[in-house]
Amino acid sequence: MNRAVVPVVCFAAFVTALDNSVLMVALPTIGHDLRLSTRDLQWAVIGYMLVFASLMVAAGAVGDRFGHRRVLVVGLLGFAAASLGCGTAHDGWELALWRAAQGAAAAAIVPAGPALLRTTLDAARRRTAMAAWTAALAAALAVGPALGGLLSEAAHWRWIFLGNVPLCVVAAVLAAAGLPARRITWPAPVPIRSTAALTAAVFTVTATVLSVGGDGPVGALVALSGAACVLFGSVERSSERPLFPRGLARSVFVVGTVAQALWGLAVSGVLFVLPLHLHRAEGFTPLGTGLFFVPAALAVIAGTPVVPALVDRLGPWRTAACGLGAVTAGLAAMPLANPPVLLACLLVVGFGSALTTPLTTAALDAADARSAGVASATVTASRELAGAFGVAVIGLAFGAAGHVAALVVAACVGAVALGVTLALGLRPANHLSRSGDAR
Repeated sequence: MNRAVVPVVCFAAFVTALDNSVLMVALPTIGHDLRLSTRDLQWAVIGYMLVFASLMVAAGAVGDRFGHRRVLVVGLLGFAAASLGCGTAHDGWELALWRAAQGAAAAAIVPAGPALLRTTLDAARRRTAMAAWTAALAAALAVGPALGGLLSEAAHWRWIFLGNVPLCVVAAVLAAAGLPARRITWPAPVPIRSTAALTAAVFTVTATVLSVGGDGPVGALVALSGAACVLFGSVERSSERPLFPRGLARSVFVVGTVAQALWGLAVSGVLFVLPLHLHRAEGFTPLGTGLFFVPAALAVIAGTPVVPALVDRLGPWRTAACGLGAVTAGLAAMPLANPPVLLACLLVVGFGSALTTPLTTAALDAADARSAGVASATVTASRELAGAFGVAVIGLAFGAAGHVAALVVAACVGAVALGVTLALGLRPANHLSRSGDAR
């Protein structure tokens, strides 16, 4: 029965990771076909990321309570239905709403996969399975841009979404038939109030950012987003079981999470604006755009095996600082670069991004073992939320002042992430140990 666990979980991870990487290079074609503005395209990307991040922690609790196999099956079927909706959408808002539904399904799928590996496999097989899970994510990162360009050019962009439908249905059937049904003895309560308040806060704040420079009621949105943030803070403070446990508020965890979130903000924003720039200003075809980003994805994969040796030599914080330094340098060189130089910059950014992965490990090591699951979900959710704000803020700069301004903003964000990491990484090692080990 356990034989099906690894392939089903890896496939689920591949599909959810592929969806975003495929979509980015197809955005110019989708925008032209549906006559969408840059802001409409932003919502098609952001809707997925916001819902995914907002629901992830709660989805983990739902899996603990009702069984991760059941949640994975529901998530796969939901992803199939939402993909069908995206593939048949006829306007920007319809596409954005179905993308949000995809995000909700992905929030159920992503935590369920590692949880199933954790609860159904022994330690030796679990290490191999997690390596396979990571490889599936890397494969999606490498294949996605070229596949998105190929489908957009040779077939139709709608097949980016429609192709998910039969694959997810088959995976759901295999999961229902072949995965064991288990749940933990003391399931955590589902944080419904905090999740609803967080979702309202992140959507209203994002809507406020996207309304800047437009004709919308900016003042009213500012007031509404402020009220939503206050509501979320009040719900969290009054809750006996908050969405984000207070024990996570340690300097190492917070700094590691913030630094990685800033990295996600900068890189996600760049991955949104560059395909639009290459299509509009450089005349790239969808396939050409997709192939342009493949070397950067391969650079991420090539950099990953280097990380353990660097961590042994430099420590996690200095290794991450080296990575963020490379990312910032690559972003800073992009604004006035021609396509060949731009490709070289993307290679530097991709390789540097691989070196930032110790931020996650350092943050999770600083969390209490009893909060490990929530801590992991918090790091992932923070990165996704930051990515959504990156698409909003850097996309706003792109729409208002062009790709040069957008890339300058991204480079500045990368520099802040580097500064935050250096500020903690240059502290004495014994101080970091006390901060991370305090319980």
